[in-house]
Amino acid sequence: MTLQEWGSGLARFPVAAPNLVLARDLQRRTDLKFILTPREAVELLPALEGGYARLTTGNGPVALYRTLYFDTPELDFFHAHRRNRRIRHKARARHYPDRRLSMLEIKTRRSGLETRKVWKEREYDDDTLRPEDQMFIRAHTGIDRDVFPQAWTLFRRATLLGLRVSERVTIDFDLEVIGEGHERTLDGVAIVEVKQWPFSPESPALSALRGAGRRPGWVSKYCAAIAFTRPGVRLNALLPGLRALERMAA
Repeated sequence: MTLQEWGSGLARFPVAAPNLVLARDLQRRTDLKFILTPREAVELLPALEGGYARLTTGNGPVALYRTLYFDTPELDFFHAHRRNRRIRHKARARHYPDRRLSMLEIKTRRSGLETRKVWKEREYDDDTLRPEDQMFIRAHTGIDRDVFPQAWTLFRRATLLGLRVSERVTIDFDLEVIGEGHERTLDGVAIVEVKQWPFSPESPALSALRGAGRRPGWVSKYCAAIAFTRPGVRLNALLPGLRALERMAA
């Protein structure tokens, strides 16, 4: 899939107005993820016409994301996900090159569906964790020690905002993970995430995915980055999802 093909598919949607962007911020939300191929994701777009507007950057409807994940030396955040702990966190510096914007973000999963995210803006492209940043991470994760850089993810994202439902639909593709001297590209994968509050199983996006025979599945870009770049790390319950990613990426 080329960026031109993505642009053609997304051109069917109106540009989201600023008030809609603000209304669909969704710091508290449910989220469901679906693993498709990029072609399947583009073919899903016509079923969403009329119900969504597209988020744009200065460079068009597709944005570039660069994310550095932080964790303890023992990878406590990763292993909480691997063990499917009820409360689990991700700490990351996320860079938005199209907007020359960077954020330090904490994403917390508190139940089977509910996710909350907090963030603070930082100097663009700055990955340094200062004492106040470590305190911010401790305050929102409950971790009692410092965290350190562990893995990078790079990807492109298209975002659609619900016109009548409180929903964001993101499509991530051209995914690359880097860490510990290893890197892996997942060009054959598109991750579709439906973010809502409150949860609405009959939203246009979930209805279209269900109609296409898609079911939500496990996928975590951070966990995939650790799994694909740390050959000796324990995976356990993550293995089925990782194998699905590998099959589609091949």
